[in-house]
Amino acid sequence: MYELNYVEIGRRIKLKRNEAHFTQEKLSEIIDVSPSYISEIERGTSICSLYTITNIATTLNTSLDYLVFGINTNNSNHTFTEILKCIPEKNHKLFINLCENISNSLK
Repeated sequence: MYELNYVEIGRRIKLKRNEAHFTQEKLSEIIDVSPSYISEIERGTSICSLYTITNIATTLNTSLDYLVFGINTNNSNHTFTEILKCIPEKNHKLFINLCENISNSLK
């Protein structure tokens, strides 16, 4: 089972919030939570719901993949390679085909 790193999730949220030039107060106002809750999320001391993190991602114009796992276009090849390392070699082609099918369905 994969363990989520809530401190890293909070760090990425804070980074994106700062890039968007939002204060914690402004972000909290937009997604309808308290500023102290945003602070707790950013410090990794509170775990937010899927609903809340989805609203944060949408508001900050970023992806859930980035906020939760740190995956973006700059490191996606590395992530893909790391996933392949965990799969038996006989299943690599199947995994690649699945990824291609998912990609095609999202176009």
